Amino acid sequence: MSPDGAAVPLTFTVPTAVGGQLPVPVTCSKQPGSTFPLGSTIVTCTAVDALARQASCNFAVTVTAAPRISKTKFLAMGDSITEGRCGPKPNTCPPWTVRFDELLRARYTQQAFVVTNRGISGEKATTGVDRLLGELLTYNPEVLLLMEGTNDMTAEPLNETAALAALEGMIDIARGRGITVFLATIAPVAPGGPNSVAISRVVAFNIKIRELASRKAVPLVDVFGALNADVPRYYVGDDLHPTGEGLRLIGETFYAAIRTALDNTPTGSAPSFAPTFGGHGLQPVPARPGLKPGTSVQ
Repeated sequence: MSPDGAAVPLTFTVPTAVGGQLPVPVTCSKQPGSTFPLGSTIVTCTAVDALARQASCNFAVTVTAAPRISKTKFLAMGDSITEGRCGPKPNTCPPWTVRFDELLRARYTQQAFVVTNRGISGEKATTGVDRLLGELLTYNPEVLLLMEGTNDMTAEPLNETAALAALEGMIDIARGRGITVFLATIAPVAPGGPNSVAISRVVAFNIKIRELASRKAVPLVDVFGALNADVPRYYVGDDLHPTGEGLRLIGETFYAAIRTALDNTPTGSAPSFAPTFGGHGLQPVPARPGLKPGTSVQ
């Protein structure tokens, strides 16, 4: 594997000929220790015996590029769902940012990551906008992961316009500092709980979040869509806070969006280095007599 997509030196064992009139030297189109570029290279090895009879085999050397991503410092802004609240009080679970960080490190093994969670329980988007600049100055992220608005939708009186304006303001503040923003839809509200009035509000607000992401040309992370696919599974005993499994799904949803937008792994990669010998039998070169039956390269 190439850490940066550059050609790499690889060593292999030159095949030896069995049969034929000695001596039977074997030469290959690439020598052991040669550099191989990203992608698949066919190496052909040819045996020629003392009577000038030839046979050859070949194998593939495939060099893959280590996965790379263009940004490595992330800041998550949000409320208790980002903080790690799950299910009925006082339950807490590993925040979704933990799963997000795990997935980054599992794929991009040659890079180091900083994932900072600044979710605050009870926060509205209209208050998050006031603290954002301070968080950016403190943590200096390259990417803002923004999921705010659930507490705005459960508040009375509802002020959807102010909440949406706050999200837009947060996008502008971050982008004004050269920070990439990923904007998430907010999580669904499960039916049958004390916050049922917010179910339709969340649906309507997420339509506006999608429109905002499109208008501001920022990547959208559809957290609502991911959790809403199976609400009974991801909400147990609490209509606002997903279970631990639900939080993990949020992290996976953010990761998928980040990978789609920011992965810059060099192209041309293929399965890992695996030399093979086609049939292990020498194939006679048609222009010359073949070696004795049963001759092979090992």
